[in-house]
Amino acid sequence: MLVIPLLPGAANAHQRFSVQLGDNLIAFEVDYVSYLDAPAWSMNLLRDGSRIVSGAMLEPGSDIIQSYRTGIGQMVFTGKDVTLDNLGVENFLVWVPPLVDI
Repeated sequence: MLVIPLLPGAANAHQRFSVQLGDNLIAFEVDYVSYLDAPAWSMNLLRDGSRIVSGAMLEPGSDIIQSYRTGIGQMVFTGKDVTLDNLGVENFLVWVPPLVDI
């Protein structure tokens, strides 16, 4: 299990970074979406330059990439309802590696 480093605040409304998740180097694109009725964060994931997740919404209490067949495990978003300022403070994105068959 690994907490993905997300930063709060207007200065971090568009975050770009990469994280090694097991055997995969994953590029993250995390964007604050302000035109919806409620605050929201959207996430894209890329592996080897190819998009493997597009527009996944960070919603507390869910595996946000479950419907994508990425083969990289789970991305669970935990915490409270999202705001511009609580990402990485009260809300966390946690990577859970895939189960290995024994």
